[in-house]
Amino acid sequence: MPNWRQLIKPARNPFHASRMLLGALAFGLPMGWFVLNGQHSHAAYAGFGVIVTLFMDMGSTRRLRLESMLLGNTLILGAACLSLLLNSSWLLWLGGVVLLFSLIGSKLAAGFALDMKLRMLAAAYLVGYPGTMISGDMLPLYLLGAAATMTLSTLFAPRINNPVALPLPPHWRQDWLKLRAGETAGLTFGVFLALACASSFFAAHAFNLYAPNLAAVTTLMVFRPEPNRTGSTIWLRLLGVLLASALAWLLVFPNHSNWQLLVLIIVAGSLLPVAFANGLLYVAAQMTFTMYLILALLGVSGQTARHFAEMRIIETLLGALIAAIFAMVYEILTTKPQHPH
Repeated sequence: MPNWRQLIKPARNPFHASRMLLGALAFGLPMGWFVLNGQHSHAAYAGFGVIVTLFMDMGSTRRLRLESMLLGNTLILGAACLSLLLNSSWLLWLGGVVLLFSLIGSKLAAGFALDMKLRMLAAAYLVGYPGTMISGDMLPLYLLGAAATMTLSTLFAPRINNPVALPLPPHWRQDWLKLRAGETAGLTFGVFLALACASSFFAAHAFNLYAPNLAAVTTLMVFRPEPNRTGSTIWLRLLGVLLASALAWLLVFPNHSNWQLLVLIIVAGSLLPVAFANGLLYVAAQMTFTMYLILALLGVSGQTARHFAEMRIIETLLGALIAAIFAMVYEILTTKPQHPH
């Protein structure tokens, strides 16, 4: 049984101070340009590209980090485009969830960097759910934010980026070798992950929640192949979302100045390496808070934003509950019985 109080304590791992500069510049430069020109929605769409690319920026050399960001964005954009192509038909789109997530889930557990890429790829597919307001119009702005971030990363960040407390900086190539050697979650887990995410999506849809894909994203992010990790991951993500929502209630929802929102998003971006250095709770809070800021630039503010935050909490709870149920069933079915000698 995990120590729930111990889990929320900051890990206090070291991080490069120049990573804070990168986060501030990555959000501040492209988004600041659009805010200066009164194009607030453009700033928000570029912000999606910035935050996704920053999460992909890891490796032991600048070349490997650039490769990681390029590959990650290519996969994410491909998954989102596939989803948008299929979402005219619920049946086809659901088939994509089951097939794609089964393949992705079976490859998890080989390493941190590959695990993150695959989960973000799956999350990108969920973004294009039937009825979504996302369209191909944001693609050029997303790419602009991603390209600016990659450029800045090679100029202002240290050669090595180790966002988590591992002996060596994580990279998808190392994880791919582990995958080739057989360190996988297995197809059984992949099928369970696909069914759990589909169940979260349709449960949220049945309850008429604001964004049913976010419930499925929660399930995707917290359901782990290792039975003892799912519970602790759920706990930390829930606390992270609650913390971010509380901060948004105080700082974002009453705010009607796009310049103040820009300052907040620059501060949030600079704190990304600090969040990584202290654990999952802080990463979940930082990313959720940044998303609230991006949505505020899209015009989701005031009472609408408060309602969205309430739905975000409910969707997180629903996605976490379904992940916990599927995790218990998965553990029961995959645990080998102990035969006394």
